[in-house]
Amino acid sequence: IIAVIQFLSRRVLNLMSQKLTSKNLQELSELLDSENLSYQKCLFYSTQATDPTLKSKLGAYANNHRQRFEALLKYLNSHE
Repeated sequence: IIAVIQFLSRRVLNLMSQKLTSKNLQELSELLDSENLSYQKCLFYSTQATDPTLKSKLGAYANNHRQRFEALLKYLNSHE
């Protein structure tokens, strides 16, 4: 999970430093979908976990994905 988060974070930073093109818009769409799906999965697994440490970590991961999704959406909306 951590490797996926790091990969997505690097892609987000790289994409946000570039001019918006149709290719970048496609990448943004894919990243938004990935962040949303990752958020939903982490949130679901956090509700299913019985170990308090795992539950807490999954909740934090879900929150990170939600924050990245919101940042991407804000960035996209600011370039309309």
